[in-house]
Amino acid sequence: MGLTSQLIPVLVCLLACTSHFVHGHKCDITLEEIIKTLNILTARKNSCMELPVADVFAAPKNTTEKETFCRAGIELRRIYRSHTCLNRFLSGLDRNLSGLASKICSVNEAKTSTSTLKDLLERLKTIMKEKYSKC
Repeated sequence: MGLTSQLIPVLVCLLACTSHFVHGHKCDITLEEIIKTLNILTARKNSCMELPVADVFAAPKNTTEKETFCRAGIELRRIYRSHTCLNRFLSGLDRNLSGLASKICSVNEAKTSTSTLKDLLERLKTIMKEKYSKC
């Protein structure tokens, strides 16, 4: 009797957790976290926000959303690995984006126009908010 009463809350919790992911709420959690991080980053007044980055959104029309997120991740990685500012936020954002991105992509800096980190983050925030509204 004692073992059964201890197992019931555990089983209910497991059932609730699995149904949470089965119904697609993982998308919401990841997007919420990405949007929250982007809100924090874009509100900051930091000299790193003016760093030049490749304009990952200036890609051919046939570029998929996953490929765009992959390119954004590459640029974020390039920034937080070579500069000491905003590392925690940018690396977390990169980690969350990797779940939404394709595994392989390239950013050809010679052919790509440049933008600032702030512009990249603002555009990414707009895209993520649109994506979240459709979830």
